[in-house]
Amino acid sequence: MIDDAIDTTITLGWALLAWITALAAIGTLLLLATTAAIAWLWQHLRHTTWTTSTRHTPHPARPDYDEAA
Repeated sequence: MIDDAIDTTITLGWALLAWITALAAIGTLLLLATTAAIAWLWQHLRHTTWTTSTRHTPHPARPDYDEAA
């Protein structure tokens, strides 16, 4: 009877460890995917904003500099 209780405890312990490992792996993948999506979105929005903004466009070259070159 005690032998069965110990065996059940060990089996439940391994099952709990498997669940914790699986949930940790799923949580890690979810966190990494969310971080990658946010980083991609941030870079995409930043690139779109910079290319359409007149404040961040480079200044045109001066005509006298082009002629001297």
